[in-house]
Amino acid sequence: MALDAGDGGTAGSTVSGHQKRRARTERVVLDTTRELLADSGFSSLTVERVAERSGVAKSTIYRRYRSRNDLAMAVLLDMLGDVSTLPYVKDTQAELTRLVGRTVELMSGTLLGRIMQGLVSEVAVDVELAGTYRATVVGKRVREVTALVERGVERGELRDGLDPELVTDLLLGPIYYRLFLSGEPLDEAFGRQLVASLYPAFAKKPEA
Repeated sequence: MALDAGDGGTAGSTVSGHQKRRARTERVVLDTTRELLADSGFSSLTVERVAERSGVAKSTIYRRYRSRNDLAMAVLLDMLGDVSTLPYVKDTQAELTRLVGRTVELMSGTLLGRIMQGLVSEVAVDVELAGTYRATVVGKRVREVTALVERGVERGELRDGLDPELVTDLLLGPIYYRLFLSGEPLDEAFGRQLVASLYPAFAKKPEA
């Protein structure tokens, strides 16, 4: 029988007990969604399949998620939360190279990258999903680049007036282009070459 997040409660159940059951149910749903995405990809994901494999009632899943897009987005954010923060180094070009390298690594040949590819195709037709994706996935990268640019300016390595969002676009745009359009190799060497080509435009020019 399918499980419901509210099943098994009594009048004397504490709020914390209910929250724990809800958290367990949420974990089961996310883990099952992740397994299905790994097994058969985004195109085959449905709420019905998640309910069937997880044993969680479909009505319970729909109370939390509108669609398979929301499920995949939740898994993506869960996985991004597991990605460790890159250690700080006092060299802006090295920081940019590692940031781009990490992005290339995550998006090429990994489950995370495949989920992102599936979601990007839905962003154009799902306004709410688009807002969430931009605020979280894209927003995370913009915040990272913003912090990096600010440090670079403070160290005198980057020129004043750089727009962090434009820097993000210039660094990540070619990655998305290769991933979704050209199909050309997306690897560590490309990431290094990309930063090496763009960095002179960001760097502070030496005073004459």
